[in-house]
Amino acid sequence: MKRKTKWLLGVPGACLLLFTPAALGELIINGDFEEPAIGGTWEIFSEIPGWSLVSGPSIEIQRGVGGWSAYDGEQWVELDSDENGPGNGHFSGEGGSSSIEQSIETIPGGEYLLTFAFSARPGVNDNQLLVEFDDEVVLEASASGTGLDNTSWELYELIVTASSDITTLRFSDMSVSNTLGTLLDGVSMTALPGPAVLGVLLPCLLASRRRR
Repeated sequence: MKRKTKWLLGVPGACLLLFTPAALGELIINGDFEEPAIGGTWEIFSEIPGWSLVSGPSIEIQRGVGGWSAYDGEQWVELDSDENGPGNGHFSGEGGSSSIEQSIETIPGGEYLLTFAFSARPGVNDNQLLVEFDDEVVLEASASGTGLDNTSWELYELIVTASSDITTLRFSDMSVSNTLGTLLDGVSMTALPGPAVLGVLLPCLLASRRRR
């Protein structure tokens, strides 16, 4: 599914190429959770490329669970994760609410476009997501999966500002800790145009006007 880029509306096509995610540089590693590729429908890990487990039992990657669809690629993460792994069953009182994070190289004072997709787990009413950037809460979202027979991904787009050269992005499950709920996929972050980039954009815009 294509990501929206609302902040670029009105920029001539030739200049627009300067500000695609590929041109600006994707800052998130493994934002679609395709690594590692799992063999079954779900597996649990203590860490995966790009992401560390902050709290909770595991990082749970899912692929085709219930016949459901990913937002981006084939895999996604369930933040209300499992303690035991496939085949080991569910035990009474098992908790799953987890937090994962990634440290990103940033420019102090720089603005960034952060996007990600959130879905309720089908059939689960309580799905609550907390997003923190630079140790500040930037979003609290909730969704109900009651009546769903497939994932229902909602794309969020946030403009965030870094205050240091290394910034932490964290996603946490805030729902009832029962190993069911809060699905995450399609995490992306790119730098928004700052003074240096605008120095390139201005000649591009002027050249575009002269050609008309």
